[in-house]
Amino acid sequence: MEMRAAVLREPGRPVSTETVMLAPPRRGEVLVRVVAAGVCHSDLHLADGALGPGR
Repeated sequence: MEMRAAVLREPGRPVSTETVMLAPPRRGEVLVRVVAAGVCHSDLHLADGALGPGR
């Protein structure tokens, strides 16, 4: 099963939108369709390398 995902490979690099493989749900799990999501502003600072280890 494939899905689209925003992927951050390392801090300070751009976030890319990629198609990634997703394992089907196992027993006791469910698959949820996400229509929209948000990002916390502090997560953006982690992504651009302004926060995190060594800072």
